[in-house]
Amino acid sequence: VGYGVCFKNANVSSALRLAGTTAAFQMAMPLMGWLTGAVLGKFISSWAPLIAFILLLLVAVKMLIEAFKAKEDCEVYDISRGKHLFMIAIATSIDAFAAGITIGLLKMSVFLSVAIIGAVTFILSFSGVYIGKKAGKFLGKWAEISGGVILLAIAFKFLFDWRLV
Repeated sequence: VGYGVCFKNANVSSALRLAGTTAAFQMAMPLMGWLTGAVLGKFISSWAPLIAFILLLLVAVKMLIEAFKAKEDCEVYDISRGKHLFMIAIATSIDAFAAGITIGLLKMSVFLSVAIIGAVTFILSFSGVYIGKKAGKFLGKWAEISGGVILLAIAFKFLFDWRLV
């Protein structure tokens, strides 16, 4: 949604890139968690919230800096390409690694679970770009600021969850 609000050149192609990549990562992480198994998975998954915190913190700080540098409306960089796309995809999907371990422990169908996760992520990410585009007309620069603050809140939630484990 934040991407749609701030990136005025968001179109079907960029929405498909963003939705496809985030869906692919959301599918890959639980699959890797399932394959890795409980022994190694417990160690790696214990660090997942810290890794997600760091990645989301970096993206949020960059968004806030860009928002306050902007003269008028927000104009975020194109996160549907390059390193920003992968940072967002990894940060938003790293906790799915632990979900993959759980899928294995509960003896659920990993392929059905991964397919559902991917489909839901794709649909919500794709439609979120267009919802954000509509909302951006009313919110302008404040959308990027609130997006950065929301990402900061999510990042700190990961950090606090990690510290509580």
